[in-house]
Amino acid sequence: VTGAKANDALCQYLFTLAGRVLAQHIVAVLPKAQQPLLTGEQCLPILCVGSVWKSWELLKPGFTEVLAELESTPAFKGRFYGYNLLTLKQSSGSALGGAVLGAKSAGTTVTLNYADNAQVFYKHSFQSSQ
Repeated sequence: VTGAKANDALCQYLFTLAGRVLAQHIVAVLPKAQQPLLTGEQCLPILCVGSVWKSWELLKPGFTEVLAELESTPAFKGRFYGYNLLTLKQSSGSALGGAVLGAKSAGTTVTLNYADNAQVFYKHSFQSSQ
């Protein structure tokens, strides 16, 4: 991070590549995404967990490049309107997820208000798609 912030070209290039790899993970699962996830109020919500996201500004060029290319492909043209990157508001996200799965296993449901548990730190919409 220090090198990239000091404008070292190699370090910045490596972060750009890392951003591309992260975005390619999204591209890999996107064909199985249900349409409401792609076109809902939040567009495609992407929950970003882990310290790697603390370097978002360095990852951003590669990440956004890959998703911009995807938006223009025939398979997603008019189907993929944008995305929001989210972080958990509390560190107890895995405990909350475990409680939801436990309730489901017990035959009951837990209603969650996602807006209360996550916050958007980056938002992108594809203007040409709307």
